[in-house]
Amino acid sequence: MYKPDEKIPMSVLVQYPPRFNKLYLCAQAISVDLLKPKLQQRVYGLMRGELEQKGFTAYYRREIVEQMRRRPTLDFDRPAEEQWEEAITVPCAILGGLISKVSVPVA
Repeated sequence: MYKPDEKIPMSVLVQYPPRFNKLYLCAQAISVDLLKPKLQQRVYGLMRGELEQKGFTAYYRREIVEQMRRRPTLDFDRPAEEQWEEAITVPCAILGGLISKVSVPVA
C-alpha cells in the first residue's frame, strides 16, 4: 500500500495521480542466465519466495535493480493516469461541491 510521508491536500490529489514507477519495479525475469552467478542465486531465491529483499546488502539490491531495469518493465504510472479522472477527480469534485453531475432541465 502506498503511503506518502505527509498528507496530500485534496486539491492537489485530485489533479495529479501518484507516481508509482519511482517506488516500485516490476520486470520480466524470463531468463536470469545473463546475470552473474551470485545475482542468479539471489534472484532465484526471490522468485521462489525463499529469500526476502531485506536480507540482501544494499550493494546486491542496487545490482538487481540495475539489471532488472534493462529488461521489459511494467509501467505503473500510465494506467493510473488513464483512470485517474474518472476514478478520483470527478468523484472528489462532486463530493467537494465543485461540480454537479445532476442534469439541469432545459426550458
